[in-house]
Amino acid sequence: MNCTEIDWNLVFDILKSISIIIASGVAIYGINSWRRETKWKRKYELAEEALSLFYEVQDAITTIRSPFGNVNEGKTRERNENERAEDTKILDRAYVVIERFEKNKEPFFKLRALKYRFKTIFGKESENYFNDLVKLTNRILTVSGFLGRYWKDQGKWNYTDEQEKKNLERIEEYESIIWEGWGDRKDEIKEELERIIEGIESVCNNVLKNQ
Repeated sequence: MNCTEIDWNLVFDILKSISIIIASGVAIYGINSWRRETKWKRKYELAEEALSLFYEVQDAITTIRSPFGNVNEGKTRERNENERAEDTKILDRAYVVIERFEKNKEPFFKLRALKYRFKTIFGKESENYFNDLVKLTNRILTVSGFLGRYWKDQGKWNYTDEQEKKNLERIEEYESIIWEGWGDRKDEIKEELERIIEGIESVCNNVLKNQ
């Protein structure tokens, strides 16, 4: 064969191989691009869902801690045997917070169910916002359970002035926890809730603001 003569079969084989390589490269790039897009979409949807639930819980806590209510609230509390009528009224009032939580608990449980998925995608540190919110909620509910007892003990005939003073101080402390904007104390619950919301916003908005 003349050295200047072209072996077209060889040329076609080379072009065919190049085409296969290019097609494979494009396919691999497409798959990787699809994977990145799918992963980003899941991350975006998770951030959107979590942040929405945090907002729902924030609103629920505001509702639960509202100092305004009606005379029918707290009536779902189980009565103790031989409970006095005057004690029933006091204990029902303390139970209002727990009753309100029961009516608004859905977003709290949805958020707890989301925690481990969120932790997997956004890292261990993000779990702190979920845990802090649970602690905050538990604090409100626990205090409401104790407050009725302190209300009942107020003004006991056998209390010394010092005991009465301490009881009143505890009542004021607990009331500032279960009621939003109550008394002259700083609303630590509201401030802590705002800190949690700001923290989770900073995590989620890194994704939501960069769509």
